[in-house]
Amino acid sequence: MTDISATRLVVSRPVADSSARTRLAYLDGWRGLSIALVLIGHFFPVPGINLGVLGVEFFFVLSGRLMAEILFVEYYPLKKFFKRRFSRIYPALLIFVVAAMVALSGTFIAFKSKAALTALTFTYNYAGILVTRAGALDHIWSLCVEEHAYIILALISVVVSGRSRVIMLLGALSVLAMANGAISYWVLAIGYEGTYWRTDVHIASILLSAVLCLLKADDRLPTLLKGPHVALAATVVAVLLFMAAVPTPIHYLVAVPLLALAVNLLDFSSRYLTGFLSSLPMTMLGLWSYSLYLWQQPFYQFVDIKGSSPWLMLAAAFACALCSYYIIEKPARSWLNRNW
Repeated sequence: MTDISATRLVVSRPVADSSARTRLAYLDGWRGLSIALVLIGHFFPVPGINLGVLGVEFFFVLSGRLMAEILFVEYYPLKKFFKRRFSRIYPALLIFVVAAMVALSGTFIAFKSKAALTALTFTYNYAGILVTRAGALDHIWSLCVEEHAYIILALISVVVSGRSRVIMLLGALSVLAMANGAISYWVLAIGYEGTYWRTDVHIASILLSAVLCLLKADDRLPTLLKGPHVALAATVVAVLLFMAAVPTPIHYLVAVPLLALAVNLLDFSSRYLTGFLSSLPMTMLGLWSYSLYLWQQPFYQFVDIKGSSPWLMLAAAFACALCSYYIIEKPARSWLNRNW
């Protein structure tokens, strides 16, 4: 998934320069945990729980927290915000889609330019349901939801004034999105992908976390929630609620709000949790997470459908991801941020 810098404001006034913010290693580690869950869920599935789906929710709630901090607490300039989002996301995505389309030609997961275009225009989450679909690009649905959330939150930051109004609006949109998903899946029986790939449903994960972030910024969270063990407890309960035995709408009606609460309460958590998340393996995984997210999908398809060796395919995914990060993603981002 995409990487919004895991930073926190360290001054009380709005800022426009990232140098005024300090990086929080445990948020990088949360991102690392997210991609670890996706990789385990795809290459070494655990019976009774879809860790890949759970990992995506870890990504979404982190994204909601960080976007809220950047847009509504730090008041980051929108022009600079979108430039940095583009430089972070698009070069690696473009190379991945083009390379995959060429390399997979003639295989069982080959895809054509129509599917590639929907991925590159961030419309795959709807096009994959209604128009055309490609197994090697199925993970792009979550990137589409996140990109749409960038736009929606940026618009709200411009149109709506006053923190309380923003919180009320984001809260209302979250409830509507969750209700939309529950009705679509439970009542209308649309199906998992037809329901939870849609931005109008899944944006709730991001918006809920944004609401909690802003309540925390205004010091409006109950003191009880700021205990050192609350974040871990909320995370554990959320993971248990993602077990296959629990009906799917409950995952999003109860478990996702708990994850959103957990990621926002990491600031108050005890050292054993933040220390684990701040460890070198977790933060490095977080650093590579976007490239790993992009490249793991085609190799996962070979494991899931063809029964290929998961260890071999995971190693190949890591090799491609690290090449992508160090040759494409990092240099392109640095160059664009300096010169654009």
